[in-house]
Amino acid sequence: MKTWKRLASGLLALALLASLSCAALAAEPKETAEPKKTEEAPKPAGQFSRWFSSLGINPKTPKASEEVLSRMGTAIKQSKTVGKTTVTLNAAIWNGEDLWLSFDVKSPDIPEEVQQYTSLTTEKCSLKLRDDQWKEYTRNNLEEFYANDPEVTPEEAEKKIQAELAKGQTGSFWFSPEGREGNTLNFQTNMGWLDSRLFTKTRQPVLTLHLENLAPSDSPDKVFLKGPFDFTFTVKKQVPPIQYTGADAKITLGETKKVPMRFTELQISATGLSARGEVLAPINDFPKAGEKEDPNKLYLGDLNHANIESSWGLWLKDGDYVDVTQMGGGGGGGQEGESFMISFGHDFPYPIDPAAVTAVNIGGTRVELGKLTAATA
Repeated sequence: MKTWKRLASGLLALALLASLSCAALAAEPKETAEPKKTEEAPKPAGQFSRWFSSLGINPKTPKASEEVLSRMGTAIKQSKTVGKTTVTLNAAIWNGEDLWLSFDVKSPDIPEEVQQYTSLTTEKCSLKLRDDQWKEYTRNNLEEFYANDPEVTPEEAEKKIQAELAKGQTGSFWFSPEGREGNTLNFQTNMGWLDSRLFTKTRQPVLTLHLENLAPSDSPDKVFLKGPFDFTFTVKKQVPPIQYTGADAKITLGETKKVPMRFTELQISATGLSARGEVLAPINDFPKAGEKEDPNKLYLGDLNHANIESSWGLWLKDGDYVDVTQMGGGGGGGQEGESFMISFGHDFPYPIDPAAVTAVNIGGTRVELGKLTAATA
């Protein structure tokens, strides 16, 4: 079965190769005519929904959110103190594609200006796979990537792979606090892409989180976590995405400009959905500086607007409908042979069991998943 491919980044710090030549798309929230009413946030039903409250909680059934998170969660509960600073690594969750960590930093030296989403100096921090697992992951990732590039021979691919392996892993990442209570900062951080498909021998990744020299980016001299702190842990659980192929859904997206598409594949994870399809019209690059857009042509930017301006959602087994139109996400695409292929993604407002999704709304068209071919991605 054909699987969706994404060159590793973030966690494994592999550069996105220039030969991808893809258009990056961001799914931004729509502006509404009237502001939403302030609603009281649902309370967590257990420890995982407390540790990862930023992923959302089902307001109707908070226990359902806890159940999904616990199925892909590993409780770690490691705590270390250096000087006046204590770091507690609470847990990890893995949806088979992305890895999140929850950890707390407690110190009387945290500057008052460090609050939710404050930018920090994270240059000396890292998250690394055990070396043999990193080599396994990196080789599988690059072999898959170069196998789809007709301009790269197997011999050239092997040289590129060996060169990448020789660099070693940096494991660098950026993160910011999710919240602050007194002298304690809470972090609920998406650590980056960790695709379970790219492990052939490894079933439970072993990782090391390294924290050192944290300070506000605007005041790098105000170091409140000197460290170093090192936590080695094993990710024991995941809920892999479900991939659906065999779709033939011709749908027109957008309001400002209409974009005709034929969606062929869908992917549902515990935290979001992606839809991949072919654009059934010629796509032009962005106009050059000083040039005006031709109203009769479609440009790369129109694909982004079409995604934002269209309705997206999903139906569950219990009959509920979940609207994800205004949820963040993203996508990307590019020319593949004679066709321009694109994938659009939208996050869920709270964790959802992928197996509970029965149909997807794309631009007002209901696509039944039961009529498609399903497989674990």
